[in-house]
Amino acid sequence: MPRLRPAVKEEMVKSLQRGKSLNTISKEFGIGKSTIYYYYKKMYGKKFIEPVFSPHNSELEGEINGIFAGDGSQYYYAKRGSYQVNVHFGAKNYWYAVYVKQLFEQFFNKKFRLQYESETKIRIRTESKKIFNYFQNYLSYDRQIKHCTIKLKKNCSSSFKLGFLKGMFDTDGCLSYSKTEKNVRAFYTTTSQVLATQLGMMLTKLGIIHSVRSRRPSNTNEKMVYIVYIWRASTNRFIKTVKPMKALRAGNSAR
Repeated sequence: MPRLRPAVKEEMVKSLQRGKSLNTISKEFGIGKSTIYYYYKKMYGKKFIEPVFSPHNSELEGEINGIFAGDGSQYYYAKRGSYQVNVHFGAKNYWYAVYVKQLFEQFFNKKFRLQYESETKIRIRTESKKIFNYFQNYLSYDRQIKHCTIKLKKNCSSSFKLGFLKGMFDTDGCLSYSKTEKNVRAFYTTTSQVLATQLGMMLTKLGIIHSVRSRRPSNTNEKMVYIVYIWRASTNRFIKTVKPMKALRAGNSAR
């Protein structure tokens, strides 16, 4: 086995820790896969396994896709052959980032790294072409302007849509408790007009009364915002049916 220069070895180990694939590391450093795998076994004590999963149109997948639709991003680095998948969170929602990390790792059979981008922002990320392409099974979007172009494809099951409502609400939704009015307000926000309409249709099928409104930001450079309001009379039904994680937090703070 060839001996690696200390600096090269250090960078290669860091790449393994970040979850990069053997193919990507091999191309970046010009090192044979057998050499990389040797160091991988020393670090983790088991064979490097590519993610193994398949679409089933399930409620779990609906939640995963809803989370990605709300706060996910993708980047392809051509020079490195790297396919990066991220989900972004505010630092105050660390608890939810941990929940999403576990959810994604269990489904994709692949480690996601949780890291701070700044004092107020954190993200989970991984590198995998298979996971990168997975979301196109259910979602249609332009990666460069994802938030205002994203929409569901027509092959989504009812169970998937229920999970999607949950994932979307926990990322791009709001649940607030009013002590003066003693009620809970719930609504979604998105810059995708098509997605707002689709969310409304899903809520209608669940018997949840809602309305869809648009709001033009004061800054003309910003996209139009579409807000899906859950009517007060349907808030409890929405929470009991969709079961968003935010309901647990709102419920705890209301006590």
